[in-house]
Amino acid sequence: MDRPGRPEALSRGAAALELALVLPLLLLVVLGGIDWGFYFFAEQVVVNAAREGARAGSLETLDDTAARADAEAAARLFLNRGGLDAPSASVTVSLTGDSVAVGVVYPTGSLTGLSNLVVPDGARALAEMRR
Repeated sequence: MDRPGRPEALSRGAAALELALVLPLLLLVVLGGIDWGFYFFAEQVVVNAAREGARAGSLETLDDTAARADAEAAARLFLNRGGLDAPSASVTVSLTGDSVAVGVVYPTGSLTGLSNLVVPDGARALAEMRR
């Protein structure tokens, strides 16, 4: 039997089914893009913070203690000005012979909580410059 209004109801049901099938994939792409975007942003800030720390430490050629302090302060200042939480970062400075090496590790993880298994848990960088 052909009832009036039935094709419209089927059309609405098909649209709801299509939305139910496509929405999880769309959310995965959007939220994954947010998480990966933040990770790549944080990684670039960390790389530049390590580079700035190594540069600042390499300018101090006479006092090793001052070179370490300058390198760590410059790296943390760059992290702070880059929009990251500087106290949560790990900054290590090592003086080897005639060079200064600065390593920075910043915990990133997932902003949305969706892709904790896919996004790396931290951005890492190591920069070394001669004194």
